[in-house]
Amino acid sequence: MSKKEKSSAPQRLNAGSSQNLIQRIEDLTAYLKKNPRDGTSLKRLGELYAKAGKLSEAVSAYVAAAEILPKDPEIRRAFIELQAMGHTTGNK
Repeated sequence: MSKKEKSSAPQRLNAGSSQNLIQRIEDLTAYLKKNPRDGTSLKRLGELYAKAGKLSEAVSAYVAAAEILPKDPEIRRAFIELQAMGHTTGNK
């Protein structure tokens, strides 16, 4: 493998990962249209949106998940992380 091929391999991997992430978001969104009270899936959607850099969407998904799973420590932790990045959750 040439030096150029080696340097472009991570870029191809990241592009594939990005496409995979988008597909996972789309699949989970379709699932949640039929199962809107699945708090665990809403939490996962928030995680995926955050990984994709869609922080406003992540907040919305976590808020919906928190309404169903109000004592979930992972959701609380996610809110803290999003607030640290400058995004508000509407919770005080």
